[in-house]
Amino acid sequence: MLDLLLIQPNSRGPAYGPLAPLAAVEPPVWAGLLATFLLKKGYGVEILDAHALDLSAGQIGQRVADAKPRLAVAVAYGHQPSASTQTMPGARAALQAIWDVAPQIPTTILGGHVSALPERTLQEEPVDFVVEGEGPYTLAALIDALKVGTSVEKVPGLWWKDVDGHPYRNAPAPLVKDLDGEMPGVAWGRLPPVETYAAHGWHALGYDSRSPYAVIYTSLNCVFSCAFCMISAPFGGPGYQKWWPATIGAELETLAVMGVRHVKIADEMHWLDQRHVEGICDEILRRGLGDQLNIWAYARVDTVKRLDLLDKARRAGYHWLALGIESADATVRDGQDKDFSDAQIVKTVRAIQDA
Repeated sequence: MLDLLLIQPNSRGPAYGPLAPLAAVEPPVWAGLLATFLLKKGYGVEILDAHALDLSAGQIGQRVADAKPRLAVAVAYGHQPSASTQTMPGARAALQAIWDVAPQIPTTILGGHVSALPERTLQEEPVDFVVEGEGPYTLAALIDALKVGTSVEKVPGLWWKDVDGHPYRNAPAPLVKDLDGEMPGVAWGRLPPVETYAAHGWHALGYDSRSPYAVIYTSLNCVFSCAFCMISAPFGGPGYQKWWPATIGAELETLAVMGVRHVKIADEMHWLDQRHVEGICDEILRRGLGDQLNIWAYARVDTVKRLDLLDKARRAGYHWLALGIESADATVRDGQDKDFSDAQIVKTVRAIQDA
């Protein structure tokens, strides 16, 4: 029996409207990481990327009913790590369709929005359980409980209701500490072919095609506490965990063999630990991948410091850095805890452009 079906909801219509054909189609990186973790623990796992396949809610419900998983999980994360609320309408429609077609299949949901508002999510959405936190250990424990029919009271990181509808919150789940050992990259074999995915138009400027396209993480969470951001909600607060550069290099080499050229590094704050970035660049160059990759990643104005590292990154295939400037107005920036001066911003942008 299939233990777990991870569902990336279809958010094309709700999130992008008539601009949907122009938007990137990104691999569901968090679903792919969860799949890797659970597969390594011996669970039977599949991923249904309804966004990439452009499935309707009814089609999602029918596919879940046909697959008969022990647990169906909506993974509500968007293209940007902290952008998950935009995926909730699609997740709600998918979960409702599963309830309508296969009410006997337990359902749960996880994501940034969910971890920020877990009790509200449990009360508002058509779902049996809610996961607060990263998800890997919670899903493993929940599957174990469902297998033997025991109570879910001991499942860490889980919200659930009793027979009278009262919500309960279990103790938090631990974070995955050994990322390289337990969750070393995305389970690409459980996703549609990389040719299914397409980069942002600007990312592929100068290239004949936006595909194949891949997204990876090299680190999780963020050490900053910007007033408008909830990226740390699934991790219990600000922090920073990273994969070893060798693990990242191996995944990029695998993707290059699959024909991937366009790569997004989805870390909320990739350009933070200069040694980490340099280690990844060294791995890329050592493997001879620099000329094969077109990478973009996130950075902050005050974390782009070493000009020599910018030069090395360009040789390693970094073509774009996306800066969270937020506004051209200093008053707005101050209100969002982004007190960069105009001079700082111009200096950083010019340095990146020069590299």
